Amino acid sequence: MNTSVPQGPDPKENGAIFLGWLKKRGGLRGAADCERKCKENGFEAKRFIKDMGEERIALYLSRGNKVIVLEDKVWADQWMIHYDLEVPHHRHWIDL
Repeated sequence: MNTSVPQGPDPKENGAIFLGWLKKRGGLRGAADCERKCKENGFEAKRFIKDMGEERIALYLSRGNKVIVLEDKVWADQWMIHYDLEVPHHRHWIDL
């Protein structure tokens, strides 16, 4: 785990895993998929959104479907790095 603590609410490791999953899918996913993923990680999506703040992650209605949108990708990245969950893009890999 990284020693510097990012600003904003701590999503905990399971929440950071969910944020990474959501970010990897473009930061927007159907609420049913998100609920299923959150349940796998031991928490409830709607409660997570409320705890983290809608300025960071929010529930919207889009074309009659509920979707969850990752609003603050920088915040999510900082927590994923904090929990050593951030996987670099191919161009960021370094040959050792």
